[in-house]
This record gives sequence, structure tokens and C-alpha cells, in this order.
Amino acid sequence: MKVNVINDQNIKKIDIKKIKEVVKTVLKQEIGDRTFEINILITNDNTIKEYNIYRGKNEPTDVLSFAYGLDEEVIGDIVVSVETIDRQCMEFGNSFEEEFFYILIHGVLHIVGYDHETSDQDAQTMFELQDNYFKQLIKLSN
Repeated sequence: MKVNVINDQNIKKIDIKKIKEVVKTVLKQEIGDRTFEINILITNDNTIKEYNIYRGKNEPTDVLSFAYGLDEEVIGDIVVSVETIDRQCMEFGNSFEEEFFYILIHGVLHIVGYDHETSDQDAQTMFELQDNYFKQLIKLSN
């Protein structure tokens, strides 16, 4: 398993090593330790807004996930905006780092097939998993 992280911003200090550890842990628990790659792009609002146009939205968002399939060499790309996360972290009572990893876990869960927009039950399942990983990997380690 290879986690590629591209930090394309200088707004916030980002712990690349911790990103790789968290992503690998979630992926191993969800789909096992297999041979594949996943790409994570850490960027700003302007860049994520360009990607969000593919979803028919002309605005920034906190995270976008592009899943290519779990049998592919590259299983997906995740794009994260530090500017959006910085604005919303206090709303949820998190530090920037906590909110960053909460959102990153959300993106990884989309890559492995979870979707909160298909049904209320699917949303509940995904958000419970997201909360559990967050507590296990971020909240308890801070």
C-alpha cells in the first residue's frame, strides 16, 4: 500500500507522516493490506473549487473523493482544502488538526465505497465509522 501526499499549499503546517499513518490504518481495517496506491492532494479553496466543478458545483468544499475501484492500481484520489477546514473547525468544536483528520477519514471512507448520500442508513453507517476512526486515531492520541 502506498499513500502519496502532495502538499500544494503553504497556509497551514501539515503532518505528512501522520496523514500516511491514518490513511493506512483506515484502509487496512476496511479492505486489508493490499498492493495499491491512493493519492491525497492538500490544497486551497481555489484549487478544490476547480475540482468541484466536475460535481456541478462552483464553490469550494472541504474534501472531494474520486474512487476508481478497489481492484485498480490507484484506488482513488482525495482532495482536501485547508482553507475550508480552517473556517469550519470551530463550528464543530475541533482544532484545525482534528478537523483536518476528521475530514480526511471521511474522504478515505468514500474511496472504499461508503456513501452518505444514498440513504439515511448508509449515512448513519458511514458517519458512525468516521466518528469511531476519529476517536481511535485522533482524539485519543491528542
